[in-house]
Amino acid sequence: MSSTKTPTQLRLRVFAGPNGSGKSTLIQYVRDYKTGTGPIDFGYYINADELAQSLRTGSFDFSQFDLMTDAKTFKATAIASGLINKKFTEETFIKVFKLSKNKLELTDSKYVEQLAQILADFLRKQLLIHQKRFSFETVFSHESKLDIMREAKANGYKVYLYFVSTETPEINKARVLSRKAQGGHDVPPDLIESRYYRSLDFLYEACQIAYQVFFFDNSTDGKESNMYAHFKMVNGKKKWDDMKMEDLPRWFIKYYLGKIPMPKVK
Repeated sequence: MSSTKTPTQLRLRVFAGPNGSGKSTLIQYVRDYKTGTGPIDFGYYINADELAQSLRTGSFDFSQFDLMTDAKTFKATAIASGLINKKFTEETFIKVFKLSKNKLELTDSKYVEQLAQILADFLRKQLLIHQKRFSFETVFSHESKLDIMREAKANGYKVYLYFVSTETPEINKARVLSRKAQGGHDVPPDLIESRYYRSLDFLYEACQIAYQVFFFDNSTDGKESNMYAHFKMVNGKKKWDDMKMEDLPRWFIKYYLGKIPMPKVK
């Protein structure tokens, strides 16, 4: 009697929210969380800051992600990514990296962040092509992240979104400033603010793509992020956990509830 192995369900986990909202802490919380079958499977985890550190200290080996590639494929994907622009031209891009024997090396440290962003985009696209489970962190400030979610869903992935924000960008600015004082990654205040609003603007559309969404507010310093809402798609409809209106942060009311189309009154 022959048996057929059940195919593994493909999953994409997206950890999103403005700079300084607490994504790293949230990711660790989810990593530590135990389900009935054990820890949550992140698959391959993509973090541009970690990729930048790898490039600073040596080379990045694509075999870490069970991938094989070459300079021609990497270059073509980068040029099509939208990350090559007037500030980081194609001519500059070609000069700042070497790729041989499946390893990527940075040749000009001034451009480490740009190359890390291109590498993160490349990994996401390649993992989709090769049908691998993966997760990534994003400030959600560009629609390309929605495109990744849409493509994953179209290719049979269940997309999980973990979204965390605060009530105002001023909270985020203060936290990034504190992080910088402790040797952490800096982000200019004006960029924090513009990304804050773009991130929230993309929230509603992302929720129309996702299979499950977990909403967290991290406005209060010294306290863990509060998960105040969650839904799961069941038979094509969102099934929400019980929630109280008084527990909902203003940003959720404005940027999610406020965008729900109202039925037309005849």
